[in-house]
Parts: sequence; structure tokens; C-alpha cells
Amino acid sequence: MLDPEVTITHIRENIQQKIKDAGYTTIEKFAYENNLTKSTITRAINGSRNPRLVTLIEIANALNINLSELLDLCHIEQPQARKTKQSNRNK
Repeated sequence: MLDPEVTITHIRENIQQKIKDAGYTTIEKFAYENNLTKSTITRAINGSRNPRLVTLIEIANALNINLSELLDLCHIEQPQARKTKQSNRNK
């Protein structure tokens, strides 16, 4: 089961990394070149609120990747999963 805090943190970090991987040196440049606002991107990465689905779709489209690649949920390491793996190793 996905932990919401861990999941949102992972998504925020992944957005930032995907923008960097696409060759953008700043959030401003990414936003400007893709007709998005800097504040929209900044909120998606650092905001006090969770990114809206429409914002995530806009970012994925701007990066020319699909939404599932942007979210990258299959690589989230959940705290509970780590505990289970550790307890299995101790047996």
C-alpha cells in the first residue's frame, strides 16, 4: 500500500529530476519554453499542497513522457515494505 507522504515526496523529486534530465537548467526556462508558469512548476515541486492531476499531465506532456513515467510509482520504497524485508532477512 502506498504511503501518501512518501508517494508525494517521490513524485515531487521525480518531477524535478525529469526536468533536469530533459536538459533544462532552471525551472523558469522549463516553464517559459512550455507555456507554463514558474509558480505552477514550483508548487508541483515544493508546494504546500499536493500537485493537481492536470498540472502533472501538463508537466508530463511538456517533457514528452507519459504520466506513469513522470510519477514512477513502481520505484517507491515504502517504509512498511522495508520493515518486512528486514524482518524476513533476520529469520
